[in-house]
Amino acid sequence: MSQRLPLGWRRLGLACLCVCGAGAAVAAPVTQVVSFPSQESGVTLQAYWTPPPGEHAAAPAVVALHGCAGLASDRSLLNYSWNRYIRIFHDAGFGVLNVDSFGPRGQTSICAQKPAERSLTEANRRLDVLAALQWLSIQPGVNPAKLVVVGWSHGGQTVLASADGSTELVSKAPVKPAALVAFYPGCRAFDQQWHYTLVAPLLVMSGELDNWTPAVACRQFTDRLLAEHQPVRYVQYPGSYHAFDSAGPVTEHHDVGGTRSGSAMAGGNPAARAASAIEMMRFLGQQLGFQPDLSLLDDTVHATAVPPPSGFAPLNDADQLPHVSPASQALYREWLTKPFPRAVAISDHGALARAYGRTAMATAVKNCERFGHPCRLYAVDDQVVWGSP
Repeated sequence: MSQRLPLGWRRLGLACLCVCGAGAAVAAPVTQVVSFPSQESGVTLQAYWTPPPGEHAAAPAVVALHGCAGLASDRSLLNYSWNRYIRIFHDAGFGVLNVDSFGPRGQTSICAQKPAERSLTEANRRLDVLAALQWLSIQPGVNPAKLVVVGWSHGGQTVLASADGSTELVSKAPVKPAALVAFYPGCRAFDQQWHYTLVAPLLVMSGELDNWTPAVACRQFTDRLLAEHQPVRYVQYPGSYHAFDSAGPVTEHHDVGGTRSGSAMAGGNPAARAASAIEMMRFLGQQLGFQPDLSLLDDTVHATAVPPPSGFAPLNDADQLPHVSPASQALYREWLTKPFPRAVAISDHGALARAYGRTAMATAVKNCERFGHPCRLYAVDDQVVWGSP
């Protein structure tokens, strides 16, 4: 049955077409807002479903679980053009279901709450996972034997709760995952569960320097599972903090309920960001029986063809940018110091946005259009591509 989507989601389906002159237009996958009941009584979940590519008749699919801060407050970011993991999974042939566990329960973030005082726990969210697996199992084009659960931080802890086949709830679930991936979870509580038994192969990844969910507990936990010949793989990334797969810088976070000091460091490590994506896709390829195209994970090249140079103006001459203010010209000069791949988009009404990485062109246009007017690419990498419409 067709569903009329909110304006923000209708825009998502056109995101790829907004990159003016970026080569042949290919329709971006549309993310749909869906709902279904949790296995927790009285809770109806909202989720964001990006279906697998149409050419896949029996595709794998992912249940994606947010961390303690919840899903992005701007839900229009949960789309192929904006969300790195949606893009990674979709390019590999997966559908992706981002589940909101907090909104239906009246929560926005639980990061500041001490774990022992939380009313919303991994046990609650495990009921969401079981419901999401059942929902995915009946979707057109999805293979119910190739479902994956992936989570970050508190979502990673929910992965560990959902992986424990020693609980009757998990062992007797009608739909089980084929593989599970946990990014920087807290493992201490699970390491104390001596009857813990994996329901499917598990990959756990931690940052060596993580002082929010320390890596040592995950090393101990996975070492014990390995000694019991359970199907687990553990990877620890050197020099990395919590949220090592983020594109943002490492910063100190305060009001953190899960640490003794109330603070913790979090932020990206480019090497760990790249390596963890490769590790995850190799692991899933092994478990689900496919060969991942690792070139699609390369953030050092553009995802789509770069427009040809227009000759509009010299790249380094910020004074030639049309319509923009001196402040925007300063932002452009700073952009010129950044590495490739990179892009700048502007509008006829003075907006300017910069972006970096594999989807820099699409992201720059999308960021710019958040100011309310159509935008076009001005420059990409080392060339100006702006021209008359």
